[in-house]
Amino acid sequence: MNLFKLFIICCLLISTTIRGFEYFEDYRFDSFDQSSSGGESSSSNSYDQDKCKGKPNPYSIFDKEPVFVASTANGKLYKTGDDHNQVSVLHLYGEAYEMGYAHGTLLKEQVNDIIPKFMEFAEIAVQEFIKSKFAVRLPEFLIKLIEEFGVNAALDYVASATEQFTPKRFFNELLGLADASGISYQTLLRMHMFPELVKATCSIVGAWNEATINGGLLQVRALDWGLENPLVNYPTLIVYHPEENDGSEFSILSWTSFIGALTGYSQRTGVCEKVWLSYNGTYTHNGMPFYFILRDILQYDNSIYEALNRIYNTPRTCAVYLGIGSNESNTASLLEVSMDIVRIFDDETPFPGFAPQVPEHPLFKDLVYVDKHTQPSTDPCMANSLNQSWSEITAQTLINTMGQMETGDLHSAIYDFKKNFVYVSVATTNIPFPFTNATLPLVSPAYKNQFIQFNMTKLFSEQPPPTPTPTPNSSSSNSSNSSNSSNSSNSSSNSESESN
Repeated sequence: MNLFKLFIICCLLISTTIRGFEYFEDYRFDSFDQSSSGGESSSSNSYDQDKCKGKPNPYSIFDKEPVFVASTANGKLYKTGDDHNQVSVLHLYGEAYEMGYAHGTLLKEQVNDIIPKFMEFAEIAVQEFIKSKFAVRLPEFLIKLIEEFGVNAALDYVASATEQFTPKRFFNELLGLADASGISYQTLLRMHMFPELVKATCSIVGAWNEATINGGLLQVRALDWGLENPLVNYPTLIVYHPEENDGSEFSILSWTSFIGALTGYSQRTGVCEKVWLSYNGTYTHNGMPFYFILRDILQYDNSIYEALNRIYNTPRTCAVYLGIGSNESNTASLLEVSMDIVRIFDDETPFPGFAPQVPEHPLFKDLVYVDKHTQPSTDPCMANSLNQSWSEITAQTLINTMGQMETGDLHSAIYDFKKNFVYVSVATTNIPFPFTNATLPLVSPAYKNQFIQFNMTKLFSEQPPPTPTPTPNSSSSNSSNSSNSSNSSNSSSNSESESN
């Protein structure tokens, strides 16, 4: 056991709970947290259009079918969107390892481009952060850990703390991704711990029954995580087709190589998340990462009640707001979730637990919402926009609300449960990262770009690629290669861990 492992074990023994890792919120990279209170406080119940800083989205919805790119065993790859904001559509089939292997095979070039850039970006950003005034939000031992061993040490700590609470299938999927792409398993695991350290601000809306024009449920997920990072180049809609008796088809709007659910839809449920900045309770990483909990909701849960039961009974880590939509009940709920708290808010509950309700956040029948700012927000824009379209809310009016609110810079999505459509927009994708002073102004946020329509009935029914015809001795050879590949990846992971 080397010094680094001994240090990590000591940290785990002496610190079963830690203060929050929502530490990037005011960082200069277009800020992972763009949640300044925003807007002027007002006691008026009148909401004028002029109080929104942004403008409605000017584009019609892109409704062309995705274009086929390639296929492999257990995977198909398509692309869609115009040249400025293209999205990869990745279909995955089989067991967890097979899905990961297909992912790494079809998007190998992208994985090998994004991972080194993202890890370099994370190291520089966190090192600069701990020198700033905001470093007081970090536990002292983690600051020392980062200073002495680097950001990877903190990510390894989170991976170690969450491992026992996380189903093995997620690790198996990462192992398949590592074996196919050539990126080490340890590096991929570190990348997947990053959202446990850094939270996004974001906006959430759920509208149903009398609030929408056709009575169906519409749910908004607007991800505000900053534009000046390498995730911009590789947005990916991953459509999972699990094996029989292992849940149902679902999708996540993500990036090449990231398999957690920050944004996701299954027709049965829809999920999204936002940082809970005002939380002042206990933090821990002795639990299951929230983005894996959300993915399990998509794959296995059929109603809001099943989703809530999963959240209640799963050991949790950081403090976040969650948005859960349910086709079964045709409703959506907002949740405050932390290690020790689960609070549910509907259209009759003051959100987020404020009494009296702040005037900038009035209650509307059959509607729940929270904007991108720290709560309680004093920005009247979202309430104003939703109030003007109430009873006639459609996907298009919600697209315009995001534009007016200027929320959803990295990506935006609307889940239309009744039509089984998802509408997606992403930030400009055709300008390579790292950006320069000349190219950064050309990167347009998702809420200003064209939205892409996805027919989820078609995507969920997409048939798997043909099974390759076996050749003599191929079965035993493939089994041997898979075993050797797995052992090689594990060996590589252990070697990298030792070297750090």
